[in-house]
Amino acid sequence: AVKGRLNSQKSDGDAATWLPPLKSYRCTYVARQIAVKAKYSLWVTIAEKTAMKNILVKCPDQLLP
Repeated sequence: AVKGRLNSQKSDGDAATWLPPLKSYRCTYVARQIAVKAKYSLWVTIAEKTAMKNILVKCPDQLLP
């Protein structure tokens, strides 16, 4: 979760348009997004999928929550 100004920046952005400024948290953030989207059968845009892949390639040991 993000608060204040970061929450305003994030709005309803997906991984293609917004990532947490703390780079060490990006793998966890993307993994959580994927888990939620899978659980609720939500769609992913091509741009979002590309952004997610670009993040997760940097953290191959990241597990989905």
